Amino acid sequence: MPINVDEQIEEAMERGEFKDLPGKGRPIKLDTNPFLTPQVRMANRLLKENGFAPRWIELEKEIKKEKAQLKKLFINLKARRERLAALIQRYPHRREAVSRSFEHERARSLAQYREKLENLNRKIQRVNLLMPTQNRQYALINKETALTRFQKACPSL
Repeated sequence: MPINVDEQIEEAMERGEFKDLPGKGRPIKLDTNPFLTPQVRMANRLLKENGFAPRWIELEKEIKKEKAQLKKLFINLKARRERLAALIQRYPHRREAVSRSFEHERARSLAQYREKLENLNRKIQRVNLLMPTQNRQYALINKETALTRFQKACPSL
């Protein structure tokens, strides 16, 4: 008959075998990863003690920051378009000048967005190569899909 570990744990809990364990109520100290080699553990410890982190952790921070910048660029242009559309509603005779100005801004923002996407995907590839475990790897951003979404959300005026 197979052993049911969950059932055994539940029975032990009912008997009170997990009450008053040493360290109860205190955080577990998980400074070392048992799956890392001693050399990597030592390198990580030295980095941490001197205020540094492994390169893949630094890249993760950069990726999060760049994703936030992409989102901000997208939101700002979309909001700008909405303000200018309202302006055109109020002053229809200024439509051509406002539209032309927005087109320049839109083209510049789209070029920036494209460049940031390419840089972000390069960082994602780098972090995936350095990442010690595969289950934490990042998916690349589909550039064409992202650019199409950007253009649909911020069409010309």
